[in-house]
Amino acid sequence: MSKNLFLFVTFILSLTIQSQSFFGSQYDNYAGIYSVLNNPANIVDSPFRTDINISSASLFAGSDYYAVKLGDVLNNSDFEDYAKKTPTNSNNFYTNVDILGPSFQMNINDKSAIGFFTRARGIGHASDIDGVFFEKIQDDVEQDFNVDNQNFSLATNSWFEIGLSYARILLNNEKHFLKGGISVKYIGGIYSGYIKARNLSISYDYTGLEITNTTTTSGEIETGNISSLESFDDPIENTGSGFGTDIGFTYELRANGSNTNFNKYLLKFGLSVTDIGSVKFKDGEKVLYEADASYTDAEYAINDDFDTYYTRISESRSFNVSLPTALHLNADWNVYEKYYLNFNADLNMNKETKPNSNYIKNTTSLTPRYESKWFSIYLPLSIVQDSGFLSGFGFRAGPVTVGSGSVFNGLFGYTNAIDVHVGLKIPIYQSTK
Repeated sequence: MSKNLFLFVTFILSLTIQSQSFFGSQYDNYAGIYSVLNNPANIVDSPFRTDINISSASLFAGSDYYAVKLGDVLNNSDFEDYAKKTPTNSNNFYTNVDILGPSFQMNINDKSAIGFFTRARGIGHASDIDGVFFEKIQDDVEQDFNVDNQNFSLATNSWFEIGLSYARILLNNEKHFLKGGISVKYIGGIYSGYIKARNLSISYDYTGLEITNTTTTSGEIETGNISSLESFDDPIENTGSGFGTDIGFTYELRANGSNTNFNKYLLKFGLSVTDIGSVKFKDGEKVLYEADASYTDAEYAINDDFDTYYTRISESRSFNVSLPTALHLNADWNVYEKYYLNFNADLNMNKETKPNSNYIKNTTSLTPRYESKWFSIYLPLSIVQDSGFLSGFGFRAGPVTVGSGSVFNGLFGYTNAIDVHVGLKIPIYQSTK
């Protein structure tokens, strides 16, 4: 079982090469359709007649166990040789992939705008896993070991979204400006699989022979859509469906009510809640096992199914997975003409210890930027839960956006996270913006 636990975590990390999506780029006033992802209110009173996304993607991976240098990663060296490890009794691994497909926003009139988006997303995590135990099982184990009362969570979820957004100006005078927006989206569950340990203890007795090397376990394990640790790369076939909602508001304190070449506000504040909803996997299988068992390496090599060694306490043929509900707080200061300073907080609203919890990592960031109609530069400085301080760079040049929230960490030292985002779209500007 121990070796397969390592294989599973490695599988999760390989889902992306890589919590957050599109670090820094969403705060640009010329972000267009990208800005709908965190706050649907942003699509109204934008500089665009319409903004059409061709294809964009954001990849993120973070861990408080592994730290790497970007040069080593690009050289394709043996990961275990160059990665620095920090084992604790509660390590965490996290990946987030976010792909924005064909999408657009457009104005209906001076006060309203609509948007349409297609999106594919995946989140994988291993939470509260004993890092010392994890470290021991990466190679063939040739010594006894023991871990007690483990309550780790292992999960991976992927889904697609088809969404419609509507935003409207609610208040507009020379000084105060308020707009609100909502997105409703159909969710198609692609895959969901998880393990939740409940006071699981594992003891390994090494004798040097497969027929006598013995693993002894006790406690409970809850599983969803898998029959063994190996089956994460050959899951039980299942799909799901559901609905989600995003809602947001943006307030601006404006200098005057006239049109200028620059944005009208001195300060802008955004508040939104995204991913309210869930996905139901009606053909999924959820099982709670009593994990009191003992088996040899030779026995486990022949049959690794949980049902062979553990006793089913309860089971059901469907389960729900919550979307990664999050609260977003944003403040943008127009320091001088085209120079801005942005503060953003993305806060998880789901309980991380819940079985198959689907969540984002809490993130706060401060992003100075220069923006103009055809070009922007941004420098996100962030603190990400379990990954620490990250610093990055990004730019927008006409239809192209490229950036990373962690590139400086990886270039000049070790980093606990790696991310990148790229995008291609067709911006069609208003003549007065």
